[in-house]
Amino acid sequence: MSALVFEARWHRIQRSREQGFEELSDFLGRYASFGPLVRLGLLRKREEWSEFQRYHGYVPTAKGDQFLLYIPEKELVLVRPGKSAALFNALKLDPAPSAPFKETYTEPTRPQFDAIAEMRANAGRDLWRIHRAEHLVDRLLQGYMDIRAFTKRTGIGDGSLLRAELVRTCERTSDHGLILEPTEDGQRFLEVLDEWELMLVKPGMELPLFERCDPEAASYWCGLP
Repeated sequence: MSALVFEARWHRIQRSREQGFEELSDFLGRYASFGPLVRLGLLRKREEWSEFQRYHGYVPTAKGDQFLLYIPEKELVLVRPGKSAALFNALKLDPAPSAPFKETYTEPTRPQFDAIAEMRANAGRDLWRIHRAEHLVDRLLQGYMDIRAFTKRTGIGDGSLLRAELVRTCERTSDHGLILEPTEDGQRFLEVLDEWELMLVKPGMELPLFERCDPEAASYWCGLP
């Protein structure tokens, strides 16, 4: 079966090249990192693993669609015709080019979406809670991570962020406002939607944030080739 999948995918790549597309790995180069694409919000981790997936489970975001075409049935991501130069220039705007990034570190996002589904189910007719869930879905689809999911995986919570001086306490701006806000240093890693009481890890910054707060625990992942 795998041989048939590989052959079908190869034929699709060949046809796409004739139409002016370029396969993403060919565009980046064999050993290039997906880090810049993720940090720019052009790729995000998919919901679940797939037996024949490529790209370590990353797929284009809505923002990435301007440059990339995703073909789910072939597990292919292609650079659109005429977009190679624009994408190359976009990658130069990587907000954290020196940040550690390991494609295998980030887990599938299904648990986060499942948590949002439970959030919606418990919201009843509370419009604020419904809209909060919708905003969180939108951000996950852009490649962000809910800080609660980050805490669950790493054990790093508010106390660790405060000790690392990445957040500081603040007064609530509304009944639903947060009591923490990112410091100038923390803004490299975190983004807040105060109106919706959401603190999010920026795309591709989970491992750098982990390393900043607990270098010893993160050293295994950061040390991978």
